[in-house]
Amino acid sequence: MKNENGESKAVGRRRSLQLLGMGVAAGGLFVLTGCPKSSGSGGASKGSSASDLDCDSTIDDTSRGLRKTLQYSDKAVAPEKKCTACSQYEAGKYGDCGACKLFTGPVNPNGGCLSFAPKGAEAGAAKPT
Repeated sequence: MKNENGESKAVGRRRSLQLLGMGVAAGGLFVLTGCPKSSGSGGASKGSSASDLDCDSTIDDTSRGLRKTLQYSDKAVAPEKKCTACSQYEAGKYGDCGACKLFTGPVNPNGGCLSFAPKGAEAGAAKPT
């Protein structure tokens, strides 16, 4: 079959493989970014340190979107800016996981985000002269 430009409408082997590759890559990306972390035996065998906590298993989609916007991760980029040193952090609200005043659900004590505000910074802002 030919189109009006005289080109074949049939999809060639090369184009088929390109489309298949893009589909597989997109599916893999979806699986990696769309699935919550499992709380199966993989997490239990690592130990119970704060960096191994599974603090995002019960997060709703709205909170997950806000976390993504604030670039929250379970491990802070800079150790001095981890959640436990932030004024927004509420320790022990979810057992070993804490909470944040900016979004719902548990957060890792060693986590971090763009909205880090050091504890005590708000007290030093308004000094009487």
